[in-house]
Amino acid sequence: MKRALIFIALTLLVVGCKEDPKIEATAKEIKQAQEKILELEKELKSLTETVDRDRESYNWDKIIGGLDRIAYFTPGSDGYAAVRFDLGVLTASVIDIKPYANGTKVTLEFGNTLSATVNGLKATIDWGKVDEKGSPINEQTKSKEITFNEPLPPGAWTKVSVVLDGVPASEFGFIRVKDIHHSGIRLLKK
Repeated sequence: MKRALIFIALTLLVVGCKEDPKIEATAKEIKQAQEKILELEKELKSLTETVDRDRESYNWDKIIGGLDRIAYFTPGSDGYAAVRFDLGVLTASVIDIKPYANGTKVTLEFGNTLSATVNGLKATIDWGKVDEKGSPINEQTKSKEITFNEPLPPGAWTKVSVVLDGVPASEFGFIRVKDIHHSGIRLLKK
């Protein structure tokens, strides 16, 4: 509304003073500026809608917030990763990768940082190849859920060997450990 009143006032001013070329040039510049503002407002609206749509579809807050619940390793990875799960934090590391039949046998080591024995631990394992930049080829990623046969004692490491079919050790590029859950805990009695 405010812009419309300004435009009308300037138009009347221009119409009343048509002989002055400076006023005509100024009026033309104002009109061009208004058209540019309208164009920019349309672009802003379109970009805002795109960002809102992308935010909803990707839910970046959820993705970024869940990174501490995933351990990611490549062949030659050193050390361990802390992985948050419903009881707290476990540590995970890859200690061996070997060829096995048509796939790869990976030995993982899980550290129970809690004071309780963790029973019925389950985790999802993703694995696959990487591209020339070292990024996972997600379209070819394989996945399976593993269940630990033995409880994880408190303050100790537990080794688990997993056979990962479909990706030979020579092409094995990564392993992700995620979605860790448990069925119970056991505490020491005093």
